[in-house]
Amino acid sequence: MVRTKYNNIIRDAAALADKAPFVVDDFAQALFPRTDVDFNDRMRSNARQYLGSVISQIEKRICLIATEDLGFQQEALLKIAQGGEGQSFSLLEDAGLLKTVEIVQHLFVKTQQCELAARLLQKISQDDLESTLTQHLDHEDPAVAEAAMGLLVAQSQATGTAGETSASLADLPPEIAYAFAWPVTAALARFTGFSAMRLQQATERLLAAHDESAGVARKAERLAQLLAQSKAEKDHIPHPMRDGLSLFIARLARQSGLTSDQIIAFTAEPDMTRLVVVMRAIDFPAQEALSIFAALDGGDHVLTAATYGEIDRDRSLALVSSWASPHAFQNAERILSRDIQDDQGK
Repeated sequence: MVRTKYNNIIRDAAALADKAPFVVDDFAQALFPRTDVDFNDRMRSNARQYLGSVISQIEKRICLIATEDLGFQQEALLKIAQGGEGQSFSLLEDAGLLKTVEIVQHLFVKTQQCELAARLLQKISQDDLESTLTQHLDHEDPAVAEAAMGLLVAQSQATGTAGETSASLADLPPEIAYAFAWPVTAALARFTGFSAMRLQQATERLLAAHDESAGVARKAERLAQLLAQSKAEKDHIPHPMRDGLSLFIARLARQSGLTSDQIIAFTAEPDMTRLVVVMRAIDFPAQEALSIFAALDGGDHVLTAATYGEIDRDRSLALVSSWASPHAFQNAERILSRDIQDDQGK
């Protein structure tokens, strides 16, 4: 027993020595962040829970396909397929393979969405939130009623147990499913000792069957589209406490020309400044904008009617239009502007 404990200490000491060069990098990032976005402890905890949930589900799904569909019989794969714990998360985390831009951006959006959901539940009950969708089940347009039911089902499948941040594979965009699936496949091959080529066959089947349309985001977008076409909803102003969070985000994204991910990211920024500009660009009445701000705010920030009214709408429209440009274009434009400023300063 003492010998085992001693060996563990030696192993841990060696691992810490390998990571020691990165301590200064982590400390510098904490001391000198490049943005003003605050990441609280709850967000960090939710991010790790979500990440672990995604990897665990992909790991299990690959093993199920490998053992049940392809008939590969190996004890480690069978154990994971039946709900046993794998090692992909720890392997990928230690190797730094979960820090890609695509994965971290997706993780940030999902974590902030969880944060918004928690804030809303401090101001409205879960039953009242669900009733924001059930009201559409009796809509005169059967397509709207069907879409509302689809969103309700998708949300129920994506909701974890109390206090737990869960994930649904259907909510992963194809490029994110791809970004997760292949590293998990490599990790599975490493710790199970099973043929990497055979595991790749299972992963290819997983990705081929991936259906993003079954996820919450796409269901919300579909309902938002149908409601926008409905005469009864013509003058509707989206609100998280009238529409629920997912539908509110989808409707606001549709009206602004932005993506749902952008709307969510804006709510993480100081004073939700860009969200306020979006509402001004769409020309939301002041009282509606103030109410939305209060519903989504996680602190004691206040948006006043005077401040909102002073925001120039034409400039707001121009800004929102620029944010709707493709990300690659915005990034290139930002770099080029910086280069021009550097040249002028010489």
